[in-house]
Amino acid sequence: MKAERSSGAWTWLPLGLVLALVGPGCGGSLPVRQQAYAPQKTEKTFEAEFPQVWGGIEKALEKQRVVKRDPDEVTPTELKKLTVRTAETDWVYGQSRDKYVEFQIEGMPKRKPLGLRYKVQVEARKVLGGVLVRVGTSEEVEQLGTDGSSRGYSRIDQPDTSLAHDLLEKIQLSLY
Repeated sequence: MKAERSSGAWTWLPLGLVLALVGPGCGGSLPVRQQAYAPQKTEKTFEAEFPQVWGGIEKALEKQRVVKRDPDEVTPTELKKLTVRTAETDWVYGQSRDKYVEFQIEGMPKRKPLGLRYKVQVEARKVLGGVLVRVGTSEEVEQLGTDGSSRGYSRIDQPDTSLAHDLLEKIQLSLY
């Protein structure tokens, strides 16, 4: 009696081997590296009234497109009574400060900073003695192929905390 070959996993094995061997060579992305910096503060309590702090947040975000506020529209009287308000920006495009790819030219190591896009989420919460402002960022970096072409953006698990810290500094400056 002859053993028959099943049409299960064995028929897919040659295709899987071809894809595994050819896949990385055509269209792969260079690995993203991250410069090790000390994390910076992403929250701060401002010793001011809620309307003043929220005005500082709006001033700090004036060059960015805010796509969501919660609550959306408030009168000056309602703003005085609020204890929590949030805002979120649209994508902001720029160059990463801490993420890069490494490559070599003529045996010399080189670094190229990656393109970056990020969204900012701001929460202002009234606390005893002031307003606590928390800033979060959702960050994506550009993936580069081995030929330097863009492969789109991918989400980063460890966003650059200096972006949030810079916004807190802008809020602080706008309060003066």
